[in-house]
Amino acid sequence: MTVLAGRARTVLASGRTALLTLPCERARGWVGMIDDGGEPLLMARADGRIAEAAQSGRRGWVDVPGHFGERLILTGTLRVVPGTTAQILSRLADLGRSVDPIDAVADGLAMLAVSVDEVVLCLPPADQAGRVRRWSTGAVGRRIDLATYAFAEPDLIDAYAPELIDHLNTRHAEQMCQLAGGGRTPGGDIAGAYVSGLDRYGMDLWRVDTTGAHPVRIVFDEPLGEPRSLGRELRRLLERAGRDAG
Repeated sequence: MTVLAGRARTVLASGRTALLTLPCERARGWVGMIDDGGEPLLMARADGRIAEAAQSGRRGWVDVPGHFGERLILTGTLRVVPGTTAQILSRLADLGRSVDPIDAVADGLAMLAVSVDEVVLCLPPADQAGRVRRWSTGAVGRRIDLATYAFAEPDLIDAYAPELIDHLNTRHAEQMCQLAGGGRTPGGDIAGAYVSGLDRYGMDLWRVDTTGAHPVRIVFDEPLGEPRSLGRELRRLLERAGRDAG
């Protein structure tokens, strides 16, 4: 149960949009979403139907898709979160969360929260695990104890891995080549490097040289705790690789 609760929290942390269903209002649609310590924060028009439902304390549920076919279903009462959107985003950013699901500081938005009282995690069939990018109709749901869910911690590196990998490959391609090449600058027999995986303990890369593509595992000195620690760890690795190459 503890492992499932941690995975549920990780799915929520990875979410940028969620499918909100309000059965009393006969309303259903996708909204911007941010994780706030296990509760989904939803972004909706301040003068819209969803915000009105939150002001009335209506119940609903939120479906959050995971990176690998998971489906997290959170049920509870909607409420309006006090404070401006900018203040709320600033508070979440201070906790190490990369809050950038949409242009959320736009005027006319209300921040709503779901007071979660029921948690169900649906996992994809075993033959689809790790391959699918949206939830499967064949997913099997597991109800998670609310207290266990509340005390679980998300793996923020896993939650933000797709965004971090894309950032490394597009903005830091030269540094990835240096790591894959043992500190040598790009050129010579190294044609390029591509990050294919990232976890708390290291990165998986493909190094491309004159003989083809070869897998490379880069191990971090310390496990990453949150996304901002990746930059510090990479600087240490690059400095060490530079010294070793020299």
